[in-house]
Amino acid sequence: MNNQDSSSIRGSIYQYLLDLMRAQYEIIAFYKDINININMSALEIARKKISFDVKKLSHFIWEGEERFNRFMAFQKLCSSDPLLRNNPKDIGIGRAETYELYAKKMKKLLEVADLRDIKEFATLIYPEALVSSLNYEMFMPTILNLGTEEQVKLFYEPASRWEILGCYSQTELAHGSDINRIETIATYDKQTKCFIIHTPSLKATKWWGSDMGITATHVVTQAQLYIDGKRCGVQNFVVQIRDVKTHQTLPGVLVGDIGAKFGYNSKDNGYLRFDNVRIPKVNMLSKYVNVSDDGQFTKTGDDKIWHATMQLMRQHFLDSVWKCLGIGLTIVIRYSLQRKQFKDSLGQEIPIFDYQLQQHKLIPLIAEMYGCMIGSRRVFAMAQDNVARIKQKNDFSKMMEVHVVLSASKAYYTWNCFFALEKVRQCAGGHGYSYYSGIPPLITEMSPCVVAEGDNTVLSLSVGKVLLMYLNKAMQSGKAPNTTCDYLEDIFNYLTELKQPLVSKECTRDLSKVLAALRYNVAFNVANAGQKLQTLMGDKGLTFKESTDKHLGILLQEIAHTQSNYWTYRTFLEELNTLTDPNIKAALTQLCLLYGLNKILEQQGQLFEYGVLSGPQFVWIRETRDDIIANLKDNALGLVEAIAYDDNSVRSAIGDSQGNPYEKLYHWAKDLNPLNEPEFHEQVFKTIKTIRTASPHAKL
Repeated sequence: MNNQDSSSIRGSIYQYLLDLMRAQYEIIAFYKDINININMSALEIARKKISFDVKKLSHFIWEGEERFNRFMAFQKLCSSDPLLRNNPKDIGIGRAETYELYAKKMKKLLEVADLRDIKEFATLIYPEALVSSLNYEMFMPTILNLGTEEQVKLFYEPASRWEILGCYSQTELAHGSDINRIETIATYDKQTKCFIIHTPSLKATKWWGSDMGITATHVVTQAQLYIDGKRCGVQNFVVQIRDVKTHQTLPGVLVGDIGAKFGYNSKDNGYLRFDNVRIPKVNMLSKYVNVSDDGQFTKTGDDKIWHATMQLMRQHFLDSVWKCLGIGLTIVIRYSLQRKQFKDSLGQEIPIFDYQLQQHKLIPLIAEMYGCMIGSRRVFAMAQDNVARIKQKNDFSKMMEVHVVLSASKAYYTWNCFFALEKVRQCAGGHGYSYYSGIPPLITEMSPCVVAEGDNTVLSLSVGKVLLMYLNKAMQSGKAPNTTCDYLEDIFNYLTELKQPLVSKECTRDLSKVLAALRYNVAFNVANAGQKLQTLMGDKGLTFKESTDKHLGILLQEIAHTQSNYWTYRTFLEELNTLTDPNIKAALTQLCLLYGLNKILEQQGQLFEYGVLSGPQFVWIRETRDDIIANLKDNALGLVEAIAYDDNSVRSAIGDSQGNPYEKLYHWAKDLNPLNEPEFHEQVFKTIKTIRTASPHAKL
């Protein structure tokens, strides 16, 4: 090697050391500038970078300081009690043990907590559902909304004291969504003034009723009412199925558990059959329908109230799914800030949240969660207002509007959050597959929501059909039937004179312009389906039902999807105007814009087809989206931690608030795993020994 080569190498080494020192100096100066101690953990450093007051955002999320404080107190109550807290040792226990454990938790909670707090918060804290929760989730509300004052005293009041345990069973083996086709029969007997409840076939067996298999003493169930051989429609009946003292099944009742499921295995979902079971006449819920002693069937109001009651029950799914996703995002964001893989140019390992792709996978899901949260609030307010109007004024004018909003939201919020949780699991890598990560139980917890209380496909088709009927009204009157589908007012103008909403890159940062694009999308979907429906019914002579069932299903679902996107973004946008804290408003404004841009990109094919957007405009949208995600990176942890789950509620070895995921994961596996206990090893060794001494039938 000559002197020139040696000098070149020394110069390169010197330059490398100089660059390294400069980089270290810049890092130290950066930390000092934002008041960060170099010895802080990754989570502590990330919390220092948050631009807003996390606690103030928590108050916004929980709709006020009072409810936030109740949630924190309830979490503290559960985490400090040996029975109520989540124990990693319970992971993997069998169904019988799970049922018994969650029955004990429910008993303890009823003794030490307020029922309002149990109803609002318990589902967020536990990976399984509490035994007998259907008593207050469905049985009691149904009695209260559909029962007379006498029936409220007879059934609601003892249920509220837990003297009887109620459940709800509508679905049959062969019929779920099509409630009008259920086969269970209720025949009125004039002589004895009672109803005879009967299951006429195997297909008519009640199926899936939660808390029905072994827990409930009473059930609200639906049956086809017959009087003198005349069918009087599906009605609601309260049937006692077990003795309240002995808990033995009553004569004529065949009931049991349907077996293990994908999730919710603390719940004894059951089957139920009736063999000519007689119940008193007072057991038919009669606030809006009535059967006289001599068998005269009358309606004393509009029985649509039943659907309004179901709407309230369906809404609870909306409230739980975004919170469930919030736990998953809390886990994976914390983990991503601590997990390091591969080195940078200075030889330092890189946190996986610093990779652009990880940010692009996760930060849009935070926007999705906030969209679902804000939309869920509005839906709940609309549903409550609808029930109040009906009860106080017999006013059903909001019924269909609530149906459209609630059904579309239930379908797409539950779908979106369910698929988001699977992405969360994958973003946690191999450790996300472990139950100790806390993520797999969230997926199983979410999975029933896409079919329970209304199958999502059926709900979305129903929304599409209603909006087609609204289109017909709007074309005749020139006005939208309600503000939910306000775009129908402009449907004729949209079809004759298209004005592109995003004509420059600056427009992609304009919240109102993004709203206009989403408005165009749902309007054109409705118009497109309306034109095809007109052709099917006019030229081909098909009925509305034939057309929608056999030819328009895909379009109907797209209508519901774009309706949900438009309405949720619009609601998110309106909520921003209520915010007063400038830092919180700035962060949520970025989230709202990200939500809207993502919804445009999800359905860019339609917008391109309709001429609303072109190729260059999609480039602008993607560039703006990328900028927003980069800007939100430092606030991601604050946006998820503002939901304020404590470590007991997060129930994760890799995502708790203190960090140290590897130490905790190792501790849970080594010290809290029943398979590593010496007693189990002694027990299983006998089986292992028989394997080792076996004589293989076929040798390799």
